[in-house]
Amino acid sequence: MAVKTYHDIIDALSCAATVEDIHEACSEFCRLYDFDNFIYGARIPTSLSKPYFIYISGYPKAWREIYNSEGYQRIDPTVIHCATHITPVTWERLFRQSREDRRIREFFGEASQFGLVSGVSFPVHSGRGESAMLSLSSAEARQRAARKIQEATPFGQMFTAYLHEAVRRVFSQEILPLTNVRLTEREKQCLLWCAEGKTTWETARILGISERTVLYHIRNASEKLNVTNRSHAIARAIAMGLITPEYS
Repeated sequence: MAVKTYHDIIDALSCAATVEDIHEACSEFCRLYDFDNFIYGARIPTSLSKPYFIYISGYPKAWREIYNSEGYQRIDPTVIHCATHITPVTWERLFRQSREDRRIREFFGEASQFGLVSGVSFPVHSGRGESAMLSLSSAEARQRAARKIQEATPFGQMFTAYLHEAVRRVFSQEILPLTNVRLTEREKQCLLWCAEGKTTWETARILGISERTVLYHIRNASEKLNVTNRSHAIARAIAMGLITPEYS
């Protein structure tokens, strides 16, 4: 089977209509740059305490079962890096940074038993509070895999952005309806000042509107966010990046 070009794969992602289409595009990307496995994960902040997670995995099933049962996401340095950075990172770099930590050494050692020896991880962060990552892995030793990782990295960063957009599109209707919420400027302003601890009366004075109008906007925002009170509306709006401390 002929290996698709990078632009063919991007085009396929742009037209992807199912999870299977996305999985196949990721597999094609792995084949193009000679990686063995991939995994994509996204955290969708529909709630502060219980965000929604999406995974599209090409990793060995047995490793995924161990990873989940052991709660390795709490110590996985690729996850920690991608949650707090916007630049890609090689596993070799993470291994060097963590080699004094016995838990991390054992984690990498256990992963290598399933062919996950070397690799690179790409983070994505959206303006709606979402975060996602794509990891590409190889069974080759880290030094031997360094060259192909270096060659793939510039393309992998852009590919991950297209991948995340494809996932949002495919999941948006059934799984992620809240991510399509659009608040009006007044709704955002009312929620923001409530988040700052202002009363309805104080918010009305700040915005130059009536208390009844403030309550109207908060009620509308709550309905859009599928919550029943202003505290929950504030929490969900912040989690989804709809209001921020810098908003004015």
